[in-house]
Amino acid sequence: MSTTIECHARRHDDMWTASVPQHSVYGSGRTLKALHDDLVHGLVLLGVTVHVTITPVSPELDRLRRAETAYDTALAEAVAALATKGSTVRDTAEATGVPIARVTALQARRSAPFTRTGRKHTP
Repeated sequence: MSTTIECHARRHDDMWTASVPQHSVYGSGRTLKALHDDLVHGLVLLGVTVHVTITPVSPELDRLRRAETAYDTALAEAVAALATKGSTVRDTAEATGVPIARVTALQARRSAPFTRTGRKHTP
C-alpha cells in the first residue's frame, strides 16, 4: 500500500526547505525538484518508501490560491446564469473567455444527478 506524505515548502534566501517531522527528515534544494529528491533520499535512508508531494507556501501564494478559488466560483456562477438564460456553450465560452471544454465540464458538474443523500454525484 502506497502512502503519501504532504510537505509544505518555504523559501529561505536562495533555497526551498521542508520537513517530514514524523520521520525527522529535513530537506532543502535550490529548486522544488531538488527539494523533493532530497526529502525522498532522506526517507529512503530510513527505509521509508512513500510518495512525497510538496506544496510551496507563502502569504503571497496563499493569496493567489484564494483568488483562484474565488475566480473558479465566479466562473461557475456565470456559466450557470448564462445557461439558465439560454446562452449557447459557444457564446458562454466567448463571454467568459474560457475554452468550450471548460464550459461544458462546468455545465455537466452542475447538472450531475443527485444521490439519495441529496448530494450531487460526481465521478
